[in-house]
Amino acid sequence: MDSEKDLLIASAARLYSMGVDLEAARERLRQLVARGVPYESDEMRQAYLDFKELDRQWKALEKQHLELREEVVKKKE
Repeated sequence: MDSEKDLLIASAARLYSMGVDLEAARERLRQLVARGVPYESDEMRQAYLDFKELDRQWKALEKQHLELREEVVKKKE
């Protein structure tokens, strides 16, 4: 049981860390918009693609974390 809890904690830590990265990517997009960088520019396109990839990874990791949490909770009952 402790190893499952440790795995759940590690998963939460990875999720948090990726969330920080995702918010940094979101802020990067905000800054580009505020500077008036054209949406069609390579810089904006790359920032958007970076954000979308991190968002995809975060959602996948969140799904795994929630499934793991559900397993741990069921075993505890």
